[in-house]
Amino acid sequence: MEDELDFYEIEMFNLTMAITRMSLASIHAAEGKLDAAIEEYTRVLEFDPNLYTAYYNRGRALWRKGERERAKDDMTRAINLEPGVAITYICRGDIYYDQGDLGSARKDYRKALELSPSNPAVMERMSLLRKRKKR
Repeated sequence: MEDELDFYEIEMFNLTMAITRMSLASIHAAEGKLDAAIEEYTRVLEFDPNLYTAYYNRGRALWRKGERERAKDDMTRAINLEPGVAITYICRGDIYYDQGDLGSARKDYRKALELSPSNPAVMERMSLLRKRKKR
């Protein structure tokens, strides 16, 4: 029984630390301290390597910093963990769009539209793709 309690206490400590670090990372990101935010999200993933939100948020911070490949990797990991979340496809599509990979961007936007048919952000991006294609 004592071993079970110790394990439970350790798990609760890890959970508390992960929540604290997620909060700190979010604060850093909001303040534009991207390196600090990325570092904190990375530490959160050490506690829980299957946390969709940490990959998604770290990916957004990496993208803001201009590290598109790493951002795309994080968005892909987030998609693999939670394939039913439209915003992740939108973000990865935006990265592809920025890189000029319009086919991959279109594929991600279509998936986002499938998941969220009336999402105005997806509709806007599909419109941008159509306009860019006409040029």
